[in-house]
Amino acid sequence: MFVPPDAFRFIPLLAVAVVLCTCAIPACGATLPKDLGATLGTARVVVRGDDLTVTTGKITRTWRWTGHGLVTVSIEGSGVRQEWLLPNPAHHSDWNLPGAIDDQASATLVSMTVNTSIDDGFSNQYLEVITTIRYEKAKLELQHVIWGYPGAPGIRTQLRVKALAGFASKAIAHAADHTYNSYGSTLLAPGARVDALPLNFSQPNSRRYWGYCNDPGNRHDQSKDMLQEKIVRGYPIFQEEAIDWASGTAVEFGDQGLVLVKESPKCVNQQAHLTGGFFSGPQGLAVTGWGLAPDEIVPDRFRECWATWCIVYQGGNEGLQLALKQFDRVRYPVFPQRDMFILSNTWGPANPGGEQFTAEDFVLKEIPLLADLGVDVLQIDDGWQKAGGGSGASGFLPKYKNGWKDIKAAADKYGVRLGLWVAIRNANVADLNFDLDQLGYITWKADFEHLASRSDYEGRIAKFRDVMKHSWMNTQFTLCPEYDDPRYGWYYCKEYGSIYFQNIQEGLPPHLTMVPYQVLRQHWLMAKYFPANKLQVMLQNPKRTRKDLSDAHLHGHAYCFAMGLPFVPEFFQCAQFLDEGGFKELKDLIKIYKAHREDIFTSITFPIGDLPDNASWSGFQMVSQQRDGGYLLVFRELHSTESRHALPLKFLAGKTITLTDTKTNAQQTVLVGPDGRITLEIPHPADYRLFRYTTN
Repeated sequence: MFVPPDAFRFIPLLAVAVVLCTCAIPACGATLPKDLGATLGTARVVVRGDDLTVTTGKITRTWRWTGHGLVTVSIEGSGVRQEWLLPNPAHHSDWNLPGAIDDQASATLVSMTVNTSIDDGFSNQYLEVITTIRYEKAKLELQHVIWGYPGAPGIRTQLRVKALAGFASKAIAHAADHTYNSYGSTLLAPGARVDALPLNFSQPNSRRYWGYCNDPGNRHDQSKDMLQEKIVRGYPIFQEEAIDWASGTAVEFGDQGLVLVKESPKCVNQQAHLTGGFFSGPQGLAVTGWGLAPDEIVPDRFRECWATWCIVYQGGNEGLQLALKQFDRVRYPVFPQRDMFILSNTWGPANPGGEQFTAEDFVLKEIPLLADLGVDVLQIDDGWQKAGGGSGASGFLPKYKNGWKDIKAAADKYGVRLGLWVAIRNANVADLNFDLDQLGYITWKADFEHLASRSDYEGRIAKFRDVMKHSWMNTQFTLCPEYDDPRYGWYYCKEYGSIYFQNIQEGLPPHLTMVPYQVLRQHWLMAKYFPANKLQVMLQNPKRTRKDLSDAHLHGHAYCFAMGLPFVPEFFQCAQFLDEGGFKELKDLIKIYKAHREDIFTSITFPIGDLPDNASWSGFQMVSQQRDGGYLLVFRELHSTESRHALPLKFLAGKTITLTDTKTNAQQTVLVGPDGRITLEIPHPADYRLFRYTTN
């Protein structure tokens, strides 16, 4: 079992990283230090001869020192077979930097350390192996960093790089992937490699590539799915298969396989800063993209490259989804006391602007209504600050006559916490800390980003960490990927909170109008390869939505709000604008939801049923991590003609389960078919059910 960082929440700023072993290696040293080892639960580090082995108990990866770097020679895990791997790695090192470090570059081992750490409380506990290597001719020093989480199905690796005196950045022509023309074809050539697996693509296999788009607020129609996924079949691979848009790839050997995920801001439609690509071929699988331009390699410190996750799985695509989400939540933990809430945001009823709803009299009127409804947090969007708005906002101190005094008093009276919008690139940490001290708790919406360089990322991350350390467990940041700018992607920076998903409005601007099946469709797609409790989703008032642009008015308030229950639900509307019936409908649903919320929030969520298209049965299965069972959230869409439907579930084939309708408490015992299907009934279209299930 891994040790969650909330066990350390009272000491996150102490020196909890303990050096278990440090070995300095003479310049002439040709081998790794003898008998170096460490253990943390089921995770172990072992050095024997030239081989470094790291295991979590679920996956074991071995690197060999070659005199040129470390190269992966073995990967083991449940179901992994030796024939999946090339008998001899094609490279002398898992990494390279064309023009500076190649397979023939002589390397000197400087040191190897093994620590245990929780990254100042921003990750679960792991064993960390840091191997420092010097490339004298290239005038570079490199650290290869491994994080092994006890019990995790994956291992994280990362490069850190520092310049030595005499480093010539201008001599490196192709740090980035680059195109070239050959006989009329434009081809992609790999740049700097960050990781490689010696996979044998002459064995029967397929390659599954996937990634998510950025600018989600402008992907509301049914032709613009958030998820892009491609399965490539055919083997052997004779010529390199280059994919530059994906964040992850799974090499599928039947119903088992290995996964590489790039921990970077890459999106399908936004490369961001030097995020590279995946290259599959006769030499195995390589991932490129250091995330550092040559002139960003500096002499005064090591700078981080984009990290990589190597994950093993079995059980087909649902096993892949499970292993990926298990590793994601180990890397990026959630804390119910900090991250679990229903949030209301004042921009929700914007038309199209929302600054008018930051006025103090509006906020003071909204707070007691939200408390009665069951909403936990009121987040005041753009307009609360002293100066400017949008990307030009600054002066992040309250514009209100008595500062935070009156708003904080009202929030305390009704038991509502507060959140704030911030254009984080313009923010002063001292101002944010002042606001946090005054309000006691803040969930921030970090907006209007443009991250073009390594310095941009380092600057933002320093701010997030400074503010969160200032008042541990009382604040977090929701990162906003809106607009087509390089921002944070979907597998990066989630240790600071969650990702804000899709502005949706009542009808202005028209292209952001809420259409229920389109919202459900994108939520369903996001839940496939992304953890639901890291996604903050907007939930609009269906009765105020323009009827010429949407069929939302034909759906109930509860139906539309239920689409967000597996995620972090955001009440992106206004309690003052609900009619009496709508208020009661939502209040009743929220009361039921809160009785089950922690179990749902800590579950692992999977999409089930068909991809929503306004005529299907669709939904989500939440597999509990607290008990034997979970939840089924099932939607019968508006144009579905079936009152009964056989729905395939995950991991339950042939089992007997007890279903409890959370609204009526009616129970039924069901034998799940050998194909994993159960038949459910929803008599009327545009309706849903939330079931709690236990396995018998």
